[in-house]
Amino acid sequence: MQANSSPSRFAALLAIGFLIGAGCASAVYWLFVAPENGDQVVETVAPPVSTEIDSSTEVQSSPGGDSSSSESSKLTVRSLEDVVGIKSSFEQQLALRSFLSELDEARVVDLLNQPPDIFPEADRYVLRLAIVQRLAQQNPSRALSLVLEMDSTYRPDGFVSSIYKDWAHSNLDEAVLRAKTLNYHLKRSALDAIVEERTDLSDNTLRAIARDLGQEQVAISAIAQRKIEAAIKDPEKAWNELAIDLQDEPANAWNLSRIAEAWVEKSGLSVLDQISQSLTNAETRQIVVSSVLREAARTDPASAFSYAMTFESEQRDSIVRDIAHTWARSEPLSALTAATGIEKSSLRKAVSETVVRAWSHQNPEELLRNLDALPDELRENASTTALSVKAGESPEEAAQFVAAMESGPLKVPSASSVLTVWSRRDHSAALEWILNEPRVEEIRSELLSSIMHRLAVVDPQLAMTTALAQPIEEDKTGFGMFGPTGLGMEYRVISALASSDVDKALELLPQVREGPTRDFAFQTVAQSLLMNDEIDKAFNMVQQVPEAERDKFRVVLATAWVGTNPQGMLKSMDRFPSKQDKSRAAVLLVTTNEYTKILTDEQIEEAMQYITDEHAKALKERDPEGMQSIFQGF
Repeated sequence: MQANSSPSRFAALLAIGFLIGAGCASAVYWLFVAPENGDQVVETVAPPVSTEIDSSTEVQSSPGGDSSSSESSKLTVRSLEDVVGIKSSFEQQLALRSFLSELDEARVVDLLNQPPDIFPEADRYVLRLAIVQRLAQQNPSRALSLVLEMDSTYRPDGFVSSIYKDWAHSNLDEAVLRAKTLNYHLKRSALDAIVEERTDLSDNTLRAIARDLGQEQVAISAIAQRKIEAAIKDPEKAWNELAIDLQDEPANAWNLSRIAEAWVEKSGLSVLDQISQSLTNAETRQIVVSSVLREAARTDPASAFSYAMTFESEQRDSIVRDIAHTWARSEPLSALTAATGIEKSSLRKAVSETVVRAWSHQNPEELLRNLDALPDELRENASTTALSVKAGESPEEAAQFVAAMESGPLKVPSASSVLTVWSRRDHSAALEWILNEPRVEEIRSELLSSIMHRLAVVDPQLAMTTALAQPIEEDKTGFGMFGPTGLGMEYRVISALASSDVDKALELLPQVREGPTRDFAFQTVAQSLLMNDEIDKAFNMVQQVPEAERDKFRVVLATAWVGTNPQGMLKSMDRFPSKQDKSRAAVLLVTTNEYTKILTDEQIEEAMQYITDEHAKALKERDPEGMQSIFQGF
């Protein structure tokens, strides 16, 4: 094939190139070539074809002095079904290769035309690919025609690529002529195979072929890639010749990075200044320098880290974290020392935590042994992260480490990180450890709280029984690490179930102890029901509340409802039995809408009709005492 001979400059080629990679070819190229003569015995029976695979095993001399002998087992293959039935992967491939090599074109075509569902689904693609590859050796044009008739679910691009790997050698002109008739994607598969196989063709010839197929960039990229591979053998020379011309094309940044990395590997990180200064394009400079630093961190992380800290770029912080992560895998203490020396507080924190995470995953035991050597602000993060990793390997060992810790601020979060992992694997074992380990007695309540949500989801009754056995901490109502404090622990069970199994939460509600615990539990379940638009169930809960507290509970319902569906609440005001209940609900609708703006002016007017004169006056004047009087006692 004649190629256009227009002159082209190497740098210009590269500047245009690198847009599209050349490596998009088929996964396997005719693994099953015709077998060599050897131990295997192939017997052809026509029809059908029969292939016998001879598998020999040597037998050692017997104690009685018998000479060595060999035992052979012959496997006869007369069809693809026989191939599929072979258990050994090696023997299956050998049998398939031998079987197909003995078939003429007509027989191969017959095999390809068989319904695919006669073979196990997992083997269909591999078997059909092998048949296509064999036919491509015999008649590539016919192979392509049959592939184009296949169901598209069989990834025709892979078949086309396989065909063109042979065709590119046997008859290139014919292959290119036929490729012109393919759609864009299959044409690309064909061209990729040609470019990959025919490395002997000149640059002009490759470009001419690609131009004929309307995809010249594929050839340009492949040519540039080959020249880059050669150029990095002398990276300094390649850099000096190419960097200026290539830097303004974003697609070239990756290739420039490869040259720069090769130069740094050969001459050391000191040349990075020269690399950086020679690039006037800020975007390309950022990509190249960051790529070089990340690569250099593998062999000289300390130097890479120091250089990165001087690098002026929006991506500097990200680069520094990446280098610190790499450094921590080999020298965690050194990496941490460097991280804690960073002046910028936000970066210092981010990099230090990156080192801790990397160290935790690399060697959690070592990190735990060195907790005292860490700055105070890092110890909790280091302890919880390392113990979480350790618990993934052995929760029992991680728990023993926690139990041995001295009482202090680290113990609860450290234990909780272990229990979070352990309770997912074996909630019963985790619970038993909490209840029976004497060295965690002083923090038992906190640890039970940390797993109660998980326990409630997987075993609600066990969770409720365990929670009811714990005392209520009096006069400590507030909010702690694991939710509201000063409540019975059963509230955590109900809260967990309210979001995962509200019917189970309703079932267990009567067991909740009276007082603030029951108030919170009822409110949580009611809110969940209203959010799920289960209005009847929510209002039926009123009957479970003592008579004296029902008005208060209706206010709770109204407060939850107005936040989830104010329009629905307005349409159902008759659910509130008294004028006072309706008025309070309407006040909530009006005041809440001032912020949400969900209700229309007409709907607000409708809500105002339910408000009593006394409440309307307080609402109009917005007198704090008057507004408070509306909900006094609630």
